[in-house]
Amino acid sequence: MWRVARKVRMRLTALITLSGRVEGLEEALKGLVEKANSEVFLKGVPEGLEEEAARIVSWRLENSRVRLEMVSGSRVRAPSALLRFRKLLAENLGRNLRIGVRKLEVPSLTMEISEVKLSPPALERIRGLEYVREAEVEGSLLRLETTPLGDSELKRNAADRLLNLALKVAEEEVKPKVEREVHPVVLQGPAKPVRFREDPARVAVELGWVKEFPGRGQWIYTPPYTRLLEALEAILVEEIPEKLGFQPFMLPKLIPLEVMRKMPGYLEDIPEGMYYVCPPPRDPEAFSRFKEQLKITGMVKRELLREALKEPDYVLAPAQCEPFWQLFSHETLRLEDLPYKFYDRSGWTYRWEGGGVEGLVRVQEFRRIELTYFGSPEQVVEIRDQVRDAAIRVADKILDLEWRVVAALPFYLRGGEVGDISESRNVAAYDLEIYLPYRGERETAEWLEVAGCFVHRDKFVRSFSIREAKNRPLWTGCTGLGVTRWVAAFLATHGFNPEDWPKPVKERYRKAEVPRSLQWPKSQP
Repeated sequence: MWRVARKVRMRLTALITLSGRVEGLEEALKGLVEKANSEVFLKGVPEGLEEEAARIVSWRLENSRVRLEMVSGSRVRAPSALLRFRKLLAENLGRNLRIGVRKLEVPSLTMEISEVKLSPPALERIRGLEYVREAEVEGSLLRLETTPLGDSELKRNAADRLLNLALKVAEEEVKPKVEREVHPVVLQGPAKPVRFREDPARVAVELGWVKEFPGRGQWIYTPPYTRLLEALEAILVEEIPEKLGFQPFMLPKLIPLEVMRKMPGYLEDIPEGMYYVCPPPRDPEAFSRFKEQLKITGMVKRELLREALKEPDYVLAPAQCEPFWQLFSHETLRLEDLPYKFYDRSGWTYRWEGGGVEGLVRVQEFRRIELTYFGSPEQVVEIRDQVRDAAIRVADKILDLEWRVVAALPFYLRGGEVGDISESRNVAAYDLEIYLPYRGERETAEWLEVAGCFVHRDKFVRSFSIREAKNRPLWTGCTGLGVTRWVAAFLATHGFNPEDWPKPVKERYRKAEVPRSLQWPKSQP
């Protein structure tokens, strides 16, 4: 285990502006400070760790403003404790003295993290983080000083986020470097006879089933490919979500950044993996220079477009489940009404694949069936496992593909450990992978993930502020069935002659003709 035990200490100066000053205010403040130190700041702190809680060490009243000094360890950190104190003041002073809290400021916040070893590049990375005024290392102690923080930064937990990111950088410095993630295989089907060894992308291009589009990682899919995709998608829908009692949803694919901000790990960890959308202004005159230049030169001047467009406000859906969680954001649910099970197959998913595109298996624009489920922890784990088993049955018994299941980690947990996989409840993700003969021998080749079956625990519930009526635990999960990848895996296994395909696919496949020109496709009849 590579994690290092680190102690965290914080010290802040806060200014709390009140709506006025009346007789008895100072005495009331004295009592509230004592209550905060002895009760409010200790709430949720385990016995024996009281020294790690926050504490107001000094305060004074300056006209209608309270100046205070606060220290804390890692239990109830000082910025969070300050918000608790503000609430305590607002409730008590408002009720007893008719005084309100108008403003909260933190002109000074210092964080100290022990047992830190940072390289110069890592220290510079921390110095470049938002809200960092200064960062220094003395021996094994990292000291951070923040820029002034206001109400909005405190409510968004900016200080905690900064601390967590600094801790993450420190962990990366001591974590052993791993060449390649190895996921344990937990289930595996029998080896299947190899009938086809060619790269399906190359053959599909030659036959005219697909044609490259100018966009990176995009294809034009002609009727034969599309008919096959429709057949496989119908099988997947019938055999997995419909058979398991899921209901269809139609979800937006243009996702506001405000919604995307709540999706764990996306904007924080892989902002480079999404397509961003800039809405146009409503004023047609904003494009006048662009239109005139285009008419004169016949060229698209991107710099003129950039001048006219607004800032990015949306992303094209990279996960497909974002609107489902937004549907329940700030809502209260009853466990008795759950589980909820829904699926969406209504459109494309978009990702800017950082590792590069590859033929038909790794593209930027792809079809997917997204399953989402919501319920108690036991319900969510059971549903996820049912979906996994149904997907295995489709791969093995219906499509005759060689498969295996690995225990994996979602990208927002990458860098952690898969951990104990003896119980399904402990496994964050099961990936269903298919062997592709053209990639080489099955023992050494990279297999293709066609389904990721996830249990989020309460991560999305917290991120989207979803409550249960009696505060009972709620969990969520999702499964993505990458239809585009299922098609690629099917073609890589069975080839392009429908007579060689499994019977359930042959029965659904409707023959289609390739449109032809004098030059294309390369393989002419």
